[in-house]
Amino acid sequence: MATGVAPSSAQDYGSDRYTKGFAVFEEWQMHRYNRESHLGHPLRSAKLGMRYLTLPHYFGRVPPVRLWLRRFGGPRVLPDFACVGALKSGTTDLASYLMQHPSILAPLTKEIGHGYTQLWGPFFPTEREKAEVLRCTGQALAGHFDPALHDLLLIDNYRAARPDAKIVMMLRDPVDRAHSHYKWDLFLSSKDGLRAMPYGRTFADYVGYALEMFPISPPTTLPSMPVLGTGVYVNSVARWLEAFDKGNVYIVTAEDFFADISKTVCGIHEFLGLPAVEPIRHHVLNRNPLEVPEPDEDSLARLREFYRPWNEKLFEVIGRDLGWNDR
Repeated sequence: MATGVAPSSAQDYGSDRYTKGFAVFEEWQMHRYNRESHLGHPLRSAKLGMRYLTLPHYFGRVPPVRLWLRRFGGPRVLPDFACVGALKSGTTDLASYLMQHPSILAPLTKEIGHGYTQLWGPFFPTEREKAEVLRCTGQALAGHFDPALHDLLLIDNYRAARPDAKIVMMLRDPVDRAHSHYKWDLFLSSKDGLRAMPYGRTFADYVGYALEMFPISPPTTLPSMPVLGTGVYVNSVARWLEAFDKGNVYIVTAEDFFADISKTVCGIHEFLGLPAVEPIRHHVLNRNPLEVPEPDEDSLARLREFYRPWNEKLFEVIGRDLGWNDR
């Protein structure tokens, strides 16, 4: 595939700039999962804290002092496009590749965590920074990368602030996403947390409880993101399409993305009106470090039957069969 801009070095892309934040989060979370008190490792904790305070880019929460200091940088821009998806759909990896493009300006954190656009200022580049990228590359777009597919405030407020914005939407087979959701719940609880509960000992227990109690979800670490409901995409997708018009919404699947990262990323570049640039490959981010058994076939079959009608409605709305019901 022809590319419009070739990076001259890894530094041009900042090859690890957008991956360091997740590495620090993962290390911290492993300490939490193993119930390792920071008091037992003060030097290690201090080093981790210093790394966190000085990161060039964040995965989630930004140190308040960093945001406070950025209030003095001058007027800031709103994002020209948003990359959205449901939890555990691959948006962290997709975002890290899109941020590599020399004409894309990244926010300070991949996940701002709310849809109040009037409070986004300190997270985004200044007008001066955007103008400099425009001068150097000929184009400049600021991006928003929160995986908030179901956030109605984000849809409505972003539409009001930037009705001309483009939306990149990442969708993942909801059955695969549900298993990843379970593993994430395990990781975000301690080693004697969800695993010790009757509805979390195994994936089969987790799925059985979720299906029996739907729409109530197991009392997990992610109460605002129920395991089954998060994989029902159709209503939220329809609202994004209505808010921003189908022509401004570009849908990719996680399956296609991980099968051919370069093709998917370059296709998004072209959708955004940018020259396609071959991304620098890195290891998969947001890969759960816990050892978890493969999902049992019965649970997968039950989930597939649950999602079948919802998927059919989604395919009708987007005018495209994503093939999930044929697996």
